[in-house]
Amino acid sequence: MVAIKIQSKEDIIGAYLCSLGFAGRELPSIVKTVAGQLDFQSADGDELVGKIDGILLEMARKTFPESGLADEQLLAQFKLCFLLCGGAEQCTVQGIRQLNLPAGLTKAMRERFIVNAPACHYTEMKPQKIESFRSRKRKKK
Repeated sequence: MVAIKIQSKEDIIGAYLCSLGFAGRELPSIVKTVAGQLDFQSADGDELVGKIDGILLEMARKTFPESGLADEQLLAQFKLCFLLCGGAEQCTVQGIRQLNLPAGLTKAMRERFIVNAPACHYTEMKPQKIESFRSRKRKKK
């Protein structure tokens, strides 16, 4: 397991964004954009991650408006679809600042949305006759 030394809120935001596929030269500018959007003064990293989850949840609600999923499920679904569609390569700093995803990415994510199977309905099964199969022995001549 890799140990990450956390020194500031930018480090936490950077690690979070790396888990979503962001990397390279644009990562510092995206981290700065996200840090600017957060009104966060606490030193608690869990609260910061919760704030970032809140931003992503807003984006998830815009992307999947009629999902009917609980917030935790919707956020997980959003992250999965974002990763599967390569969202980090398609997002821009300006789009993140406005909490908007590119139209093509939104469409691709909606196509990859996983629909839960409907609830099972059990019915009583009628008794069935069980027939046994017997092997026929060949007669010796």
